[in-house]
Amino acid sequence: MAGTAEQAYEKARSQDWKNQVIKTNTTVSSTQASGAGTASPVAVELYNMDKRSRQQIAVALKSAGYRVPTNGVFTDKLLTAYQTALQSAQLQAAQLGQTFSSTYFTNYLANEAAGAAGGAGTGGTSITEQESVITKANAKNIINKVFEDQLGRSATDAEIAKYTATFKEKAAAQPTITTTTTAGKKTKISTKPGFTTGRAEQYLVDKIAGTDEAKAGQVLDYYQSFMRKLGL
Repeated sequence: MAGTAEQAYEKARSQDWKNQVIKTNTTVSSTQASGAGTASPVAVELYNMDKRSRQQIAVALKSAGYRVPTNGVFTDKLLTAYQTALQSAQLQAAQLGQTFSSTYFTNYLANEAAGAAGGAGTGGTSITEQESVITKANAKNIINKVFEDQLGRSATDAEIAKYTATFKEKAAAQPTITTTTTAGKKTKISTKPGFTTGRAEQYLVDKIAGTDEAKAGQVLDYYQSFMRKLGL
C-alpha cells in the first residue's frame, strides 16, 4: 500500500486541470490564519473536510510546487501549504483589485502549476491568463461614481445594466496575462494587467465625457463661472 498516494497523484496528473484543482463549489476559506494560541478557521476547515476533498486540494498544491502528501490525510505539512497558498492567492487578488473566491483560488493554483511546469529544466516560458472579476456591486458603484462626477446625477437602472454587461464582456476579452520565462537559474515574470476595476472606471469616464449630456454640462459650468466673474 506504500505506493497508493503516489499512484493517486500520478493518476490525477494524467487528467485535465479541471480534475486536479478545487471545484467551484468546494468550500475554500477566505479568512487569514489566526495567531498562535487561538483556533485557526483555516485549520478547522481543512481538518473537518472529508478525505476526498483534502486529497483533491493536496494534489492541486503538489502540482503547484508545494511538497505535501497526497493521500488526503490531515497533516501539518498539508495545513502549512494550504495556509500559505491561500494567503498568497488572497494577496494576489488584492493587488489585482479582484474578489477572492474558490474560483479565484482554483485558477491561482492552476497558474502556479503551469508556471512550475514551464520553469522546469534549464529553461522555458509559460503564459497564464486570469480573467478579472468585476461583481455587480462593484460595477454599480463604479458606474454611479462616474455618472455623479461627470454628469452630476446617478445612473439609471438601464444605464447600470448596460455598462455592467460591457464590463463583463471586456473583462472576459482582456484577462491579466502573466508571462514566466526561465533561463538557467534566472526567472523573469512580467504581468500585463487586464480589464480590472480601475480600468473599468477610466473606460467609463472616457465614454461618458464624449456624450452630449456631458458636453452640455461643461458648457453650463463655463457659463455659470463666467457669470460669477461678472458678479451676476
